[in-house]
Amino acid sequence: MIEKEHLRSFALAEFQSQEAEFTAYGLLVSRFPHEVPGGFFSFVTGELMKARQRMVTGLAPALGMSVDRMRSEPRLEAVRRFTEFISWVALHAGAGEAALLARTDFTLWCNSCAVLADVLAETEQMPQAVVAYVDAYRDNPPEVADGVLEVIEYGRKHHEPDDWVTRSAVRMEPALRDWWRAVAVLD
Repeated sequence: MIEKEHLRSFALAEFQSQEAEFTAYGLLVSRFPHEVPGGFFSFVTGELMKARQRMVTGLAPALGMSVDRMRSEPRLEAVRRFTEFISWVALHAGAGEAALLARTDFTLWCNSCAVLADVLAETEQMPQAVVAYVDAYRDNPPEVADGVLEVIEYGRKHHEPDDWVTRSAVRMEPALRDWWRAVAVLD
């Protein structure tokens, strides 16, 4: 059964992860200002900012959470590892590598949220803002799902090593699995 504390844990972990993701994708725009990777990473940053707006205006208030307090809460270990991983990618990955990581992240995240949204929609007394927040992630944006190919091509044309392209993406599933597990376990 999904308890309100599970949802609060989810909201806090998501909020904290977003902060690292804003910084990471903003840095990737700076590192790769060409319109292909820069446009891709700008789009991802925009999607994250839309989610943040939904968080602070819908999800957090529906769960009785103070956004100011969320900013100072300690991070779960799995959230810290996730944010460190995203930060490493922003500093060290090639354009194609970072884009494939983003696509992998969106694909796994959207698939998980689609299932969660269905469960939440069937849960009695679930605030609509909670369902709406999670349901907004239901579909992987085509700009991410399809745009990744152009960025990988750009990276390869600019001498990004082939083995870099998949280097970080394969680490995303275990990172997200640990993230979800940490959110689900209440201490």
